[in-house]
Amino acid sequence: MKNFLINTFIFLLIFIGSMLVGWQFLQEQIILYFTQVPIVVEDFETNFIESVEDAEFDWDLVGQLEAFDWLNYVGISEEVSPVGELIVPVLDIRVPIFLGVGEPNISIGAGTMMRNIVMGEGNYSLASHWDPNPGIRFGGIDQIQIGDVLILRDAHYLYIYETIIGDNYIIENYRTDIVDEIEGKAVLTLMTCTPDGSQRVMVRGELVEQISVDELRDMIARADEIHYLAGLPPTINIEEIVEVVERLEYPDIPIPFVEIGILVGVPFLLATFIVWISSLGTQKKKK
Repeated sequence: MKNFLINTFIFLLIFIGSMLVGWQFLQEQIILYFTQVPIVVEDFETNFIESVEDAEFDWDLVGQLEAFDWLNYVGISEEVSPVGELIVPVLDIRVPIFLGVGEPNISIGAGTMMRNIVMGEGNYSLASHWDPNPGIRFGGIDQIQIGDVLILRDAHYLYIYETIIGDNYIIENYRTDIVDEIEGKAVLTLMTCTPDGSQRVMVRGELVEQISVDELRDMIARADEIHYLAGLPPTINIEEIVEVVERLEYPDIPIPFVEIGILVGVPFLLATFIVWISSLGTQKKKK
């Protein structure tokens, strides 16, 4: 009985410890799956109208999200209403946009920092929680570099922005001017906290083109012509944007069977093996 209890303790210790280590490497796809939000483009405008009354705009809510806080939002996807989508091709991420910066908006997506802002006009400012994993919320936006493409999407258009402020640009928490209008320019501003929560990371892009999704589907054959006619900067890669559009119809993230299998299976096998080795050693001593 004593040996059984000891072996059980060793097994659980190794199993749980290994899972915690494995979680650091595999959490991205698991979190993305369990907190994904269905993107229904046809509902964007209706969702906006229905969200206006209850939207919160308290910036103090935009801080750090603790390691397992996202569990609060598992299964909540049916209760939230995206009003658009942010796409960052260089990070291969897609983030649902909600009206306001209240919870759970900035825990499973990005929230608008001002009430009456419009895509493609003025200063369209978004905030979200920081995350150590690029691809989850605004995790990784510190890696966005000047010249990278940022895309907003509503029910009818893609709004193409070229990054003009990036490269891990840090600002102080008290900066409220980041949502101010910039005369003569339409910009997109992204904001999240730094890993320690003491400052903010800001990214800003300038609008270079507004393109209908339907028109964009055949652009790949006319990439050079499009650059010339639209006056797009040479850093804007039309092929890259078209590839984004081709993925728009397949937003669902598949169940991460491989990640979950590794996360549970490897620690189980490792703990079983070590307990087995330990029991062999105990048997030899008895002999």
